[in-house]
Amino acid sequence: MERRNFLKLGAVALVATSTQTMANETIEKTPYTQYRDKIYNRNTYTKSDKPTKGELKHTPDIKIGKTDNKGYTLVEITVGQEGIIHPSTKDHWIDFIELEGDGALLARTFFEPGTSMGYVAYKVKLNGIKKLTAREGCNKHGIWKESINL
Repeated sequence: MERRNFLKLGAVALVATSTQTMANETIEKTPYTQYRDKIYNRNTYTKSDKPTKGELKHTPDIKIGKTDNKGYTLVEITVGQEGIIHPSTKDHWIDFIELEGDGALLARTFFEPGTSMGYVAYKVKLNGIKKLTAREGCNKHGIWKESINL
């Protein structure tokens, strides 16, 4: 009987180790781990009443488009306002954009350094949502957000 318990314990330990390894491999593929040494700032900011060019460059601009016949509304988010668009280089880029509706996450996109600009377009159901918030992460200048009331 002791041998049987020993074998069961060994099997449980093997499964636990395999599961942990798989979890670690999944985590390693996110921007926060792969580019951790290049993401310097995770403080949260919003633009002031009289925004500077730096604030405008980092503040998400939310545009609401048409709603299709299935109830999905086009929501476009560009990082930058008033024609000042955030750059994208290997050392300075937007690493993610998120869209929330009334505080609940609706969509999230991660970006690779230097390969894409800070722009996303989502088709989401906005039934009953009163407030949309876009949040973006700049690896050097933190997390910036902007909200609009619907």
